[in-house]
Amino acid sequence: MGKAITVGGAPAAPGRPDNAIELARALGDSTKLPTKQLTDTPALIAQEQDMLIKCESAIENLRFAFWAAGKALQVVRDARLYRAQFETFEEYTQTRWDITPQYAGKLIRTWRVAEALFQARPGGGLETIVSTKLGYGHAWALVPLVEEHSVQAAVYLYLGLLKAKGAGVTAALVQGAVETLPKAAVGHKAKTEDAVLAYLSSLEGETHSTPAADPRKAVRALAKAAKTFDAGTVQAALEHDPKRARTAVKSLIEALSSVSGVKVTFLEEDAEAAELEHGPEDSDEGTEGEAVPASAA
Repeated sequence: MGKAITVGGAPAAPGRPDNAIELARALGDSTKLPTKQLTDTPALIAQEQDMLIKCESAIENLRFAFWAAGKALQVVRDARLYRAQFETFEEYTQTRWDITPQYAGKLIRTWRVAEALFQARPGGGLETIVSTKLGYGHAWALVPLVEEHSVQAAVYLYLGLLKAKGAGVTAALVQGAVETLPKAAVGHKAKTEDAVLAYLSSLEGETHSTPAADPRKAVRALAKAAKTFDAGTVQAALEHDPKRARTAVKSLIEALSSVSGVKVTFLEEDAEAAELEHGPEDSDEGTEGEAVPASAA
């Protein structure tokens, strides 16, 4: 099958091919690939086990490629190793590898957090989940946190998500957790884990909230909301996460107006339309998020 891949002086796996071409060739002649189950037994026979190892080695190579490629591209760029044949790094990436400079830049921005997570030793079996789940999509979702704060802050957040959700972590969950992470929690392991749990709880509340099923609970929920969501609270939410806060406020106003007989027109829709047509600098930011009662029934 080829040479063993060596990382840090120790083979990563015995007998696994050391490059993508060998990985593909190890799967066998393209005209002789199996097209159906070889046996009727639940357990894999020796031939199937060997085939599975070869297939998963090839797939694993694809999933980890972004990390190695990003790191290599940064070295080529920063050390100007392209200069013997190309004038610019952009020309090098497009001509030599047929990838856009934009994509090369994304790979470069992503590799550091991937490397940090693969080298982390969080315990509790989380290393196994990292090696199973972490791919380009997850790592790219962490980049804003890395670039605004630090790699360690992103590591704490991702491991907090894995601790709470295990293999159920998705790129969308990672992005949401990054967007809602309070600044006070950034870089603090325990505070980040608490923030992650709060974020996941809010998602569960959005998914499973059915107050109409129990009128008494609905009344209590409304009374609690009236006490909780005063002007100061709403303003704090808007300052922390304007987009999500405005969406939540709009949904709440729509729900209340639908049962109170008051028709509401949102000026933010006009502002958004103006932004799409002229750009954000031409839209009236002062009207965004406002609601104007149009009429009362």
